[in-house]
Amino acid sequence: MAVNTAGVERALGAMGTTFRLVRLYPPTHPAVAEGLRQISAALPALQALGTVEWKVGATGLHWHGQHLLARNAQLGELAGLLYARGVRTIQVHPGLTPEHVLALFNVATGSVSPDDQSLGRIAVGLGRRSSQRLEHARAARAAPPPAVAAEPAPGPVDAAVSAAAVLAAAVAEVAPAPRGSGVFRPDALPADVEARRALGTVRGAADAEGQREGLTRLQALAGALLTLRDTTAIAEVVAGLDEALGKIQDPDVADLVGAVAGMLSEPATVQRMVARLGEPRVPPAEREVLVRAVGALAAITAVPVLEAHLVAPADRREPYRAAIRVAADRAVEPLLVRLQDPRDDLVAGAAEFLGLTGSPAVVEPLLGLIHHRAEIVRERALLALAELGARETSRRCIPALKDESALVRIAAARAIGVAGDGAAMTVLARRLEREEDEGVQAEILRAVGRLGGRESLDLLARWAEPGGRPRRTSFVRAAAVAGIALLPGRDAQALIELYRQDKDPAVKRAADAVHQ
Repeated sequence: MAVNTAGVERALGAMGTTFRLVRLYPPTHPAVAEGLRQISAALPALQALGTVEWKVGATGLHWHGQHLLARNAQLGELAGLLYARGVRTIQVHPGLTPEHVLALFNVATGSVSPDDQSLGRIAVGLGRRSSQRLEHARAARAAPPPAVAAEPAPGPVDAAVSAAAVLAAAVAEVAPAPRGSGVFRPDALPADVEARRALGTVRGAADAEGQREGLTRLQALAGALLTLRDTTAIAEVVAGLDEALGKIQDPDVADLVGAVAGMLSEPATVQRMVARLGEPRVPPAEREVLVRAVGALAAITAVPVLEAHLVAPADRREPYRAAIRVAADRAVEPLLVRLQDPRDDLVAGAAEFLGLTGSPAVVEPLLGLIHHRAEIVRERALLALAELGARETSRRCIPALKDESALVRIAAARAIGVAGDGAAMTVLARRLEREEDEGVQAEILRAVGRLGGRESLDLLARWAEPGGRPRRTSFVRAAAVAGIALLPGRDAQALIELYRQDKDPAVKRAADAVHQ
């Protein structure tokens, strides 16, 4: 008698679709989120059946002798990967969540072991050979040392052999285990724990000798740390060394810090740090450590961070920007080299990052980009100058107020306003009357507010009033009110209180924002 598989197949179809999406897009992509929503919607029908067990074949899943969704290539791909990793049954219990399904996907791709706790309400059954390998590995770790049987007294030859064996065992005990070996030492702490303790010694040492002792221990542990492939543990050590470097006075100890950091910054490790920095769902504390570590290694991470920033979604770019802020002057040299790149997007990104370093040395290179052929480069260079806020840049940014691109003119107005040169007030007032783009007008009005002075208050009050020729829009009036809010003094406060009663909602919101 055939079993009704409609509810099961609906849930499996959503899982197969989501599995394909997870392999193509990051977890925050809207398509992946929609796939998880469809799994959630299909789970009640599956959980109503109680505990369900599917048999895993090389081409799909089977239940009660029926091949489920035989023509679904996505589900067949998932089943095939699970089968290749030794999975032969999948048992699903009530209480299943989309997160448990994501863990099953990770089992299929090999990033999670079949007995991982993240599987939750999913129990994965392995084939006989795979189960034997897994149990053998567990038994090997838990087995007690073999008992030594009593032997007869050795003869001369046996004594020589025994002495050689003892000597070999002593040498093996003294010699360090090679990198990547599976030697278990019950009398030693894990490498990451020892590294944290050594780092604490470096931080708390009162003299150069104590600092050198801690650094020597870290140097000896570097290989074991890299073998663990624990990106967070390595990042903690690198960030801690960077923090301790400011307290170290001895040049030799400072060189030892550089040596240890160099051992921990092999290319594969740096690549994992940069990739992890932009991943979603990273705990805030871990992300902070990664930001500090990537910033400390800016001489080799600045360019990978820049390239990752260019391809990252807008909502996941801030950690890369934070790392460059931490790097400061250390990121300047590799970023300056990128200003000569033929790719305009790379030059624009490098210009943006140079502004985040806060270094006065980047002002002249950025000013040279104001006349670049690419609009995006001119805009990012001006925004970087606004980030720096150097007063001497105001006069040289004024010509950009006539740029053919409205985005560049907006960036120029922002840079001039942040620079704080009162002499630019006349130029901004004149340009305001001739500007036709509302976005540029709004930014000029905010720049006028940043410059301050009685002349600024009169100009902003006039533009905040309704009417005018051409008639001023709500957007422009609200920008004028925002500019007034930047001015000190009772007159400015009185105007803000007046516009809190304005009939235009946009103007009223701009005035209310001052008191929030």
